[in-house]
Amino acid sequence: MSEVLVIDNLKFEVRRSSRRKTLGLTVDRSGELVVHSPETACEDELQKWVERKLLWVHQKLIRKEAHSQGIHRLEMVSGESIAYLGQNYRLKIVKNQPIPLHFDGQWFSLRKLDRQNAAKIFQAWYQDTGAEWLHERVTFWEPKVCVSASKIVVGDLGFRWGSCGKNGTLHFNWRLLQLPVFLVDYVIAHELVHLHEHNHTQEFWRILDRVIPDWKERKEALGHRQSEMLWCTDCEDIKTKIRE
Repeated sequence: MSEVLVIDNLKFEVRRSSRRKTLGLTVDRSGELVVHSPETACEDELQKWVERKLLWVHQKLIRKEAHSQGIHRLEMVSGESIAYLGQNYRLKIVKNQPIPLHFDGQWFSLRKLDRQNAAKIFQAWYQDTGAEWLHERVTFWEPKVCVSASKIVVGDLGFRWGSCGKNGTLHFNWRLLQLPVFLVDYVIAHELVHLHEHNHTQEFWRILDRVIPDWKERKEALGHRQSEMLWCTDCEDIKTKIRE
C-alpha cells in the first residue's frame, strides 16, 4: 500500500528511496502530487516541508486547470462579462482615457493600447480594490469571532481562497472579489476562526458554526463557483497589496 499525506485537502503520494538525500515534490501531467523522500524522513518532517510548498503546488495546479474547458479566460472585447462582488459588469474597449482600467459602477473601461496587458491590469485592480474592501469586511467580522487580525494581505494564492499566517496575518486570494459578498464573508470568517484554532479541530468547527450557522451551504456554493471565475493564469509579478 502506498504512503499518502493529505494536506490542505490535497493528496500527496510519498515515494521513498534509499538513494535520495533531499526532499522533492512533483506535479505530474494528470495533476498527481508526489513527494520524493529519503527513507529516513519522518511523517512530521514531510508534513511541515510540504506545507511550506503549498503555494507553489496550488499555482502549478491552477496552470494545469487553465487548459481544461472549465476555466474562464478573459477575452479583450467589448461586451465581455466581468464579475465584481457577485455582479456581472460589461467591458468596454475605449481609445482614450487617463488610466488603463476604470470602473464607474456600471462598466469596466479598458484602454485599447493596454489590451495586451489586460490580465495583469485586472489582477492589479482586484488586488488594490480588494485590499481596501476586504479590510472593511474583516473589521466587520472580527467582533463576531472575538479576534483581531494584525494584517490583511491580498495576493495570488492559487486555488486557495485564504490562509491564516503567522502573527495574526490573514492572506486572501484576489479572486475572491469576483464572488458574492456572502461567500467572501464565509472565507473571512473561516480564516478569522483559524486565529483561535490553527487546525480544523472540533473546536474550530464549533466556533465557525456559532459564527455562521449556514457555513456548510456557503462552502458548497463556493465550490460550485470556481469554474465561472476569471483566473488570469498568465499574470505574473503583481505586487501583493497589504493593509495593516
